[in-house]
Amino acid sequence: MRQLPVSYSVTSANALLKEIIPQFKILNVLHCEFWCQGLNDSYKVITTSDTFLLRIYRHNWRTLEEIKFELDALLHVQKKGLYVAYPMVTHNGEYIVSINAPEGLRYAILTRYIQGKELKFNSTENAALYGKYMAQLHLASKQFSSEFQRFKLDVKHLITEPLQRIKPFLKERGDDWAFISNYAKTASLHLQQALNESQDLGFCHGDLHGGNAHYDGNKLAFFDFDCCGFGLRVYDLAVFKWALKQDKKEDEIWQAFLQRYLQYRPLNNNDLAMVDILVSIRQLWLMGLHIDIAIAKGWLDEHYFDQKIAFLREAQQTEKTLIKFNICGC
Repeated sequence: MRQLPVSYSVTSANALLKEIIPQFKILNVLHCEFWCQGLNDSYKVITTSDTFLLRIYRHNWRTLEEIKFELDALLHVQKKGLYVAYPMVTHNGEYIVSINAPEGLRYAILTRYIQGKELKFNSTENAALYGKYMAQLHLASKQFSSEFQRFKLDVKHLITEPLQRIKPFLKERGDDWAFISNYAKTASLHLQQALNESQDLGFCHGDLHGGNAHYDGNKLAFFDFDCCGFGLRVYDLAVFKWALKQDKKEDEIWQAFLQRYLQYRPLNNNDLAMVDILVSIRQLWLMGLHIDIAIAKGWLDEHYFDQKIAFLREAQQTEKTLIKFNICGC
């Protein structure tokens, strides 16, 4: 019987324990467990004295150059004194191990496992704490640069490419497609103007939605920099507000977060005025991401698009800051 091609595989934890994990400079490994399946596959690795997380990137998800950029960023902010899930080196002095999976080449990295739990944003104190540490991340990465190339958080990545993925799914929903495509044109103009004019461009985590951080009671530490890149720094703030808006917590919680962030890292009014626009752009990007990574497409049904587009329509109505930007310059 002919062996059929594979689009996505899950690597055996036992095989990783024998073949991949020994390549990293860690001692006395006891256990490896498949821990989380998201954009990539994560395995919890336990030794006699420490805990690590092995991430295996999807085939064709990130290039080797893009992963090296991400690792450069982690090492940079770690050297600046910020506690993050920094990578562990291999015995040959590298940080990345290649895996010949059935679907093709995949890459693996091993990072420190961040102890603690994700914050619950049912209090202004937790929101303020998240704002403080986000500001510290931006301060620590202020002078970051890398010789490796990676996508930018620009119009192409956040709007144009997601829109191309969304279009086929809305071929029977003409009104919704007209709304989204017209809105994307307006949002693209605003984003490009902000990118041209802002003095606050730099490294962004790209996925600080309130998660991707653990708090151990003393300090908060960030992890999962897989969506990072250079762009408007305020994009990270907008992603957090986007998450609050999903949970109907944006008013009081957002103000506590923003006030604490600004205590550590002030922003000008033009950058702050982009937040609500970027909330909607985040929603466009997420829809495109879901379509891109979905192995099974059944969950991308009418209900999915009803919810996502309803959020986008509601968010657009709150974008009062749009009128503050004069695209024509007149």
